[in-house]
Amino acid sequence: MSRSDSSLTTEIIDLEAEFYEKTHYFSYSGLQKLLYSPKLWYTHYILQEREERLDSHLIEGKVIHCLLLDDDNFNKQFIISPSKVPTGNNKIIMDKLFYIAREKAELDVSKIKDEYIINILSEINLHQSLKTDQQRLDKVLSEDNLAYYKFLAEKGTRDIVDEDTLTKCKNSVDILKSNERVMELLCLNCKSDDVSIYNEYGIMLEPGMYPFGFKGIIDNLVIDNTNKVVYINDLKTSGKTLSDFKETIEYYKYWLQAAIYMYMVKKKFNLDETWKIKFTFIVIDKYLQVYPFEVSEATMNTWMDGLLDTVKVANYHYENKIFDLPYEFCTNSVIL
Repeated sequence: MSRSDSSLTTEIIDLEAEFYEKTHYFSYSGLQKLLYSPKLWYTHYILQEREERLDSHLIEGKVIHCLLLDDDNFNKQFIISPSKVPTGNNKIIMDKLFYIAREKAELDVSKIKDEYIINILSEINLHQSLKTDQQRLDKVLSEDNLAYYKFLAEKGTRDIVDEDTLTKCKNSVDILKSNERVMELLCLNCKSDDVSIYNEYGIMLEPGMYPFGFKGIIDNLVIDNTNKVVYINDLKTSGKTLSDFKETIEYYKYWLQAAIYMYMVKKKFNLDETWKIKFTFIVIDKYLQVYPFEVSEATMNTWMDGLLDTVKVANYHYENKIFDLPYEFCTNSVIL
């Protein structure tokens, strides 16, 4: 959306003002979204209309990350889905019922009000041929449906993972752990006092020459203080083969993620030119083949140049508050 749009509502203006009152921190995913569609970025970050969706392959990636690098916090991040989950209208009813209960802060299953259920059934025109409300309630309040409701109440903000997915992810983790090169890179078994290891390490950089900062969570960071070498390791699960990973880097702009991490680590730890930084994508593909893709210095330099160009584009949208089209279209740079 552009500032020249005269149809801006008061609510949108207020949301925009609220957004710009605070420091914004760009992550890799945020920059990627802005490059792809400034309008989607505007809707997500400024209007706060966020689609909470996590595809199965993304869930698998998160589970593998957690099991390999942060196993102690698995139960804080995930919850195992019940063996029997309602389907069709029963699931719709219980999801709607839970949403209502959450809005009214009445999550306890014993506090479910009959009127909530009756209203939902009327809304979706279900069980209306039954003569009494009690008959309708009996149809809904089955043992399986109530067990699913309790599960939703216990879930909180945790991601749901089923038993089959968990088993598959554990198998992937076992394969990763059996790879000597991977274990050497991650330094999961290192015991040297001269080596610092950080898993799921969050970094936030305050604004410098631009009015926004940067943030990210690095999968694995190993700092060899004796030899002055830093290893940045990023774990990727791929639905394709290892041979396709070079194309995947371009498609998902993983190069941008690598460049941001490189930049943040340099700044965070005040690393000068005497330090070497090695970035590696550790990839496990759809056939459970594992390979660590080390990024050469020449390639990383190219990616760092790309990061600089990307940040300039982000700054153009951010400062001018223009989010109608991607940068090249806003600047009339596309000619067929």
